[in-house]
Amino acid sequence: MTKDLNRPLLGIFYACLAALMLASMNMFAKMLGDFYGPIDITFYRNIVAIILLLTGMAIFRKLYLIKTKRHLAHFIRSTVGTIGMFFCMWAVIIMPLSIATTFIFTAPLFVTLLSYPLLKEKVSLLRLSSVIIGFIGVYLITNPENNLSPMMIAVGLTAGFFNGVVAICLRWLGSTESSITTNSYFFIYGTILTILLMPFLGGEPPKAEAGWMIAGMGVVGLASLILKTEGFRYGSAALISPFSYTMIIWASIYDYLVWNNELTISVILGSVIIIGSNLFLLWREHRRGQLQKDILKVS
Repeated sequence: MTKDLNRPLLGIFYACLAALMLASMNMFAKMLGDFYGPIDITFYRNIVAIILLLTGMAIFRKLYLIKTKRHLAHFIRSTVGTIGMFFCMWAVIIMPLSIATTFIFTAPLFVTLLSYPLLKEKVSLLRLSSVIIGFIGVYLITNPENNLSPMMIAVGLTAGFFNGVVAICLRWLGSTESSITTNSYFFIYGTILTILLMPFLGGEPPKAEAGWMIAGMGVVGLASLILKTEGFRYGSAALISPFSYTMIIWASIYDYLVWNNELTISVILGSVIIIGSNLFLLWREHRRGQLQKDILKVS
């Protein structure tokens, strides 16, 4: 890493800003829930983002980055990602932002559970125990005081599951594809998929009063991806990733200011346990990667 890129404080700043943008995107999505269903919101999020992304690529003469030889891989990732986004949008519509965000944070727990069947990675008893503890946090959030129906819980966990599968797909694609290429095809294929599904799952006509919310959602959603990418340019994943959890702070603030929803003790405790489990899994992943590097140096 060059000296110019070794700027961890700047990386942390970008990561925190990305978390704010992502929480803002979910806020706009929840507001749009008064006008549209989750499939419509997913479509608008994709179409605005791809227009902005392709326009920016054209201005900066980066359209060549859209070239790829892995269309099938991108289609699979986009299909999984679109399903995940659909359930994320559904989750933020039907429950408080802070709770929906916490459910989305279960993604790393599912990544660990799926590591062996999908990636043939060994999962230690310690990592498996951390996953179990994480799901105890989920159980705390289902406390009756939070008024979560079985359907809400199922939607939230499904959102976390598919976000976990997306993370595995990104590992698969990351060896050959740039983040811009991957995001471009995600938005392109995601737009096509939602158009095909809208007649069956949505298809509400455009509403002028919702236009500024759609624009806001698309802009901050794309900004979150760019800022997250920039954050990882200036610092290691082990350093930068934990700051993505500041998203729960912004979600809680939006919950209170816009919808007058207050955090309950069970949500706070559950969130702390889930995030703590995720951070432990991240630390173990970092230690394992560092150990592999040390072994290579010795050999």
